[in-house]
Amino acid sequence: MATAGRRIHPSEDMGGRALGYGGVLQSRMSDLDTSPSHKVQSLTLEEARYSDMRKRIGLPRVPKDRISVHKDYDKKIEELTNFVRQTFQRKECKKFVPKQGQKVKKIKDLKCHCGEVLRMHEDLRGNNRGAFEGTEMSFLVPSELIKIVAKAESDPPEKLPNVPWNEEECLRKSTTNAFGKIAFNIEQIGGRKPAKYIRISDEDKAEDVLGLMEKYWRIMEPRPPNLVISVVGGAKNFKLEGRLRDTFSSGLIKAAKTTSAWLISSGFNMGVMKGVGQAVNEGQAFLWDNDRMTHLLRCIGIAPWGYIYGRHHLESPDGKGKFNAHYRSSNMILHGSPVSLNPDHTHFIFVDDGMRNRYGGVADFRAKFEKLISAPAAEGGKGIPVVLVVVEGGYDAITDASQSLKEGIPVVVCAGTGRAADILAYAYSHTFTNRNGVRDMKERHKENLAGKICDAYQKSFKDPEKDLQTYLDVVLKCCEREELIIIFHMNKHEDLDLAILSVLLKAKKSCQSGEDQRLNQLKLALTWNRADIAQEEIFREDINWNPDDLNGVLTMALEQDKVDFVKLILQQGVIMKEYLTEDRLMHLYNTVEKHSYLHVLLHQSLKKEALNLNDINKFLTKLLDKYDDEKAIMEKKTVKDKDCESETDDEGIKNFKKPYKQLLIWAILMNRVNLAKFFWEMGEECVTSALAVTRLCAGLAKQLPKYQTSLREEFLQTKKDFEQLAIKVLDECHHVDPTKAMMLVERKSPTWSNINCLQLAATASDQGFLSSVACQNAINNTWKHGLLSTWKFVLLATIFPPFIAILDVSLLGSKKISCLQKIRTFYKAPITKFTYYTFLYTVFLCLFTYMVLVDFKSSPSSVEYVCIVWVLSFFVGEIHTFLAFPYPTAWGKIRDWYGFLNRLDFFNLILVFAGFLLRWSSKYYVYAKTVYCVNVIVFFLRIMKLYTANSRLGPKLYMIMKMLEELISFIMVLAIFLLAYGVSSQGLLYPQRTPSWIIVKDILYYPYWQLYGELFLEEIESDSACHDTMANLTEVTPYNTTCRTYNWLVPILLAIYLMIGNILLLNLLIAIFSHVFDTVEKNAIEIWKYQMYYLVMEYDVKTSLFPPFSLFVHVYLLIKWIFRRTCCKKTKQGVQFEKYHLMYLQLFEKEMMSNYLRRIKSGELNSMEMKFNKLQKRVDDLTKLIEDEVIAEPPVLGETLRLVPQPPVKENTEIEWPSAKEVVKMDKRLQIEEEDKKSEEHFEEQTVEVVEEVIDKEVRHKKKKKKEKKKKKRSRSKDHVLDEIEEVKDLNIDVESTFNIKPSEMSKKLESDSSPTGERLHLPALNLPSSRDCSPARLRSVSPRSGSPHVYEPHSPIVFSHSADRKPRRRAFAMESDSDSDIDIPFQGRGSFRFVSASYHQDSDSTDENDLSKTPRTSFVSNRRLRRQERDKIDILEERLQQMEAVNQQSYQQIQTLMRSQKHK
Repeated sequence: MATAGRRIHPSEDMGGRALGYGGVLQSRMSDLDTSPSHKVQSLTLEEARYSDMRKRIGLPRVPKDRISVHKDYDKKIEELTNFVRQTFQRKECKKFVPKQGQKVKKIKDLKCHCGEVLRMHEDLRGNNRGAFEGTEMSFLVPSELIKIVAKAESDPPEKLPNVPWNEEECLRKSTTNAFGKIAFNIEQIGGRKPAKYIRISDEDKAEDVLGLMEKYWRIMEPRPPNLVISVVGGAKNFKLEGRLRDTFSSGLIKAAKTTSAWLISSGFNMGVMKGVGQAVNEGQAFLWDNDRMTHLLRCIGIAPWGYIYGRHHLESPDGKGKFNAHYRSSNMILHGSPVSLNPDHTHFIFVDDGMRNRYGGVADFRAKFEKLISAPAAEGGKGIPVVLVVVEGGYDAITDASQSLKEGIPVVVCAGTGRAADILAYAYSHTFTNRNGVRDMKERHKENLAGKICDAYQKSFKDPEKDLQTYLDVVLKCCEREELIIIFHMNKHEDLDLAILSVLLKAKKSCQSGEDQRLNQLKLALTWNRADIAQEEIFREDINWNPDDLNGVLTMALEQDKVDFVKLILQQGVIMKEYLTEDRLMHLYNTVEKHSYLHVLLHQSLKKEALNLNDINKFLTKLLDKYDDEKAIMEKKTVKDKDCESETDDEGIKNFKKPYKQLLIWAILMNRVNLAKFFWEMGEECVTSALAVTRLCAGLAKQLPKYQTSLREEFLQTKKDFEQLAIKVLDECHHVDPTKAMMLVERKSPTWSNINCLQLAATASDQGFLSSVACQNAINNTWKHGLLSTWKFVLLATIFPPFIAILDVSLLGSKKISCLQKIRTFYKAPITKFTYYTFLYTVFLCLFTYMVLVDFKSSPSSVEYVCIVWVLSFFVGEIHTFLAFPYPTAWGKIRDWYGFLNRLDFFNLILVFAGFLLRWSSKYYVYAKTVYCVNVIVFFLRIMKLYTANSRLGPKLYMIMKMLEELISFIMVLAIFLLAYGVSSQGLLYPQRTPSWIIVKDILYYPYWQLYGELFLEEIESDSACHDTMANLTEVTPYNTTCRTYNWLVPILLAIYLMIGNILLLNLLIAIFSHVFDTVEKNAIEIWKYQMYYLVMEYDVKTSLFPPFSLFVHVYLLIKWIFRRTCCKKTKQGVQFEKYHLMYLQLFEKEMMSNYLRRIKSGELNSMEMKFNKLQKRVDDLTKLIEDEVIAEPPVLGETLRLVPQPPVKENTEIEWPSAKEVVKMDKRLQIEEEDKKSEEHFEEQTVEVVEEVIDKEVRHKKKKKKEKKKKKRSRSKDHVLDEIEEVKDLNIDVESTFNIKPSEMSKKLESDSSPTGERLHLPALNLPSSRDCSPARLRSVSPRSGSPHVYEPHSPIVFSHSADRKPRRRAFAMESDSDSDIDIPFQGRGSFRFVSASYHQDSDSTDENDLSKTPRTSFVSNRRLRRQERDKIDILEERLQQMEAVNQQSYQQIQTLMRSQKHK
């Protein structure tokens, strides 16, 4: 199919080359001269394809009417060049003035205020001498600097002359000289297309750039984007790795592919821009629109021109652009140096502000560009939503976020990536709305936020206080637009695309109102296919939707195959009968892609280009054999159809009576199975509709070419699925009411052209459905036709008619049945007809055999006349049966029912009449008997047709037919070897031979029988008698004899032939027959039931009188038919079910389908897989609960640390001066305290990290459940030891001296069982102060002389308490906790530290060092019980986790067992 309107030009999109895997692929057309004066072939891709074929058959490669001057491509380039040169500019420095205070070694390395060295200025670029003459620099360098700059290799002076420089005067504007396409010199898997680029000035209009992209870059083709994602963040010092990179890449690409989004970044090969490029590379694909290749993902890099490494390669000397500019990308990143471009971006916009070697000048243009894209169409924009994604980043990322929020652009902050992202996430999380509706933050959170800002950007501060306040104000300003910000936690299992959708919905909700807002939100949710979000956030009970809006969205959902959205929109009150019009249905059919199978089938079948609904109906008739065109109902109202972009006539619109039937057919033709199942559920007559779908799928599978195996398998699988649905619903009906189930099977469907279920199942070869209980009941009911007795009584009544009186006959709806009605019922039953037909056919066969063997004379005998009349009755009966057989079309009868035996029988009957005519001629008398003998063979073979009624013999008949089909294929293979051997052997045996048919007979005769063991060895020897005769008659030579002559090669060929035929081919045939037997034997019952349906239907339409008496009935029926056709009065045809009967059956069928679907859904909810998923979800929720509640994020130390509670002491009201020793001791303490201030700041951060790691490991660690006996024993021993300690303290006994136990050893002994899992916790060694430095002076709030409060300061995270004899005591720091408990964590060789509940506060100061030394021991004992309670809570949680893990393991074992059993089956 020709692709009109496109031309192949090697350099249009690829510059004559297509970069692929492993090198460069040269286009064949690129060898042509593309100069305007040379005539070349401007061909479409389709025309170029046939050029070789045309040449082979002697035609020119190109038709004469296709030769033209090659102007199109040059014209496009010329138009692009003119537009760029007239619209866009560049900036270059025209005055070289070095900056003051530069530290360089040579004068030539001095940089101008623009950031460029002298030799790289535009006017001097390309001079590699290093030094310049004064005349060369006079126009560029001021006179004050010429002498200095001329000495390029000299050292720079300490102070340069002060020459003014400003951007307005010293930057020159000129026409841009860098545009075209970039061909990156890289190798990768997959195709690559050059990237388009343009260099513009920072003062150029964003509207012009967007116009360039639309008109010349055609970036809006083949479809415009639904979203623009702008990514900002870390640059040189940032790198996405591991799981963060996977989360970012997968979410970004999923969002871009879902919405056809544009990605915007800075375009450099570093930091987050490189991460965006890598994500695009992983998800990139191409769209093929006729002769044009376009990127699926569009990634736009907006970069500063002066910061591009190797930018001079992108400039064109003549100013006409570069097509293509070859560019080598690099991974090298140097501080303060330009950076290479990322090769995975598809478009580049280089903004030139005149400055070089610095990153800047892009933010304003990027903001204007994004604002233009997001602006409504009424304001000159594109109305495409824009989202800003912040990943790490410096201060510029925060300013970008602030600017975007100011313009109403939503922002997604990727928390967990560091710096700017974490600062914004922290500020957003700790900001609240006060009573006045203003976003505010607590002072303590502001202090923490300021600390985070200092940690991130302190090095870049010039005025710390002022810069910090500025940064803080910008961050707080961002938090004021709470409705436009969402935090995405990179370390959690979430989707970035969902976060983008959520922030878009929040933004739409905040900036819009009314119907437009809701409609845009709904379209966004539809694009993401998030019906759950739409149901929760968009469709609310207090909103009244416009029907036209819902109809438009429903059309989009149908086009995009979004089943959940179709369901959701129908739940909002959309009536499908009002929605589906002829225009909308035709619009849905027109969404078929040109290269899809359906488009090809429709045009091949109908031979038309433009299609309408009538053409679709013709195609459906071809698939279904019979399809009544459902005429749409004309309504009086007029409606403008927005989604179809057309207006209906003034008369009104046309709707369908059964819209779900039309949509079901459309979904099946489009191969959208999920939509088809939904429409099947919503439609009428679900059983009949499912069977109609199976017929459609079977027809489509036959229509498709055989090489499209995957598509054929999909349709066949869909056929099986819908057949199973029909069977299950029918079984559900049969389980509730078998009688109504039979009615459903026998009902003529008004929806599907008055065809019943049995007929549809037969046409679609649904053997499983016909084998169902309800169908077999209906078939059996038709077979017996009201007879309730068994076949034995029926056979007895057939032989002895008086026994009809004792048969059980159904009343058939009457209260009483008469004897005449019983007789009519008996003789009308197909089983009776079959019995009589079988019996009398046997009589006929005996008569015909007798006639052939005994009574065939020169003139016809009476027996022969009887046989001929009998055959005539057979012939007429065959015609009547064919015409009356209940099937939609005559072609369907021939295809499905009138098989090989029926056709053979019909041909044999005609042959009987031919033989009867031949016997009247004495000349052909012998041939007449030959014909009769052949007729006898077929008549005997016809008996096999009667075997169908037997469940054992019926499948064997089907098996024989299948084997015959395979045998024909086998004979085709065997014939090759047979002919090869026959021809070669006869040629070797007979040197000369006269032409005769005997030669053909010898070629086929001898090889054929040799396969069965008749070797004819004497026939391969020489014929001595013939040789003797020929010798007597003439001189015989080896070349002219016609006698059989022995040849040594013939026996060898015979051996090879027999080996292949008897061993190889014969065993192959046996294997084929075995496979056929096994296949048929598995489905023997279904096959027999399927055959039985045709037998029952055949005898149901046969006459009650059997041949030859059936001729009278046939004559009567013919007269009756002629009378009905010619009589003016038309008789009204009766119907089986009235409308209310059909409605009742439909309701019954619909309810049974609902019951089945509910049971299926319940089974899915209770399945092992669903239970496993639920259990996994519960475990995840519980784990998250533990992480949130038990392992909460540690609070800021400066806010929560408290001293270990001290016992109250009496105040000394008298003023006492300290002694000299005490003053010296205090001085030492203060010195030690000041020395440790620096180490404590580092220790604070390290302690928090280690504590978080240890607690997380402790809670997550899972082991087997401890035995209850060990728990009780351990708890009793602990309590016993604690009680003894308290008793000893009450008695004032020195534990150390009496029992020789140190407090640290006691702590270790008690802490050995502190772990809930029974393991000791070991922390890495921390940078703690040595024990010799742990003096009481470290306790700033211990002595009353210090006068400081007892609240710990932020830079003092740990309190060390020791006795006066310098023995190490316990270290502890207190943290606020919800459980009012503390956890002891031992250090390696340093005692331990503990988290102490903040509920204990110091009431008074202490002056007694002995009391101070006893305090840790007393606090340890009192808080031990609280720690034990906390451990009990953790034990309970761990028990629950272990129980869930056990259940998971059990479920997993059950699933494995079930899979193994299914595999064995």
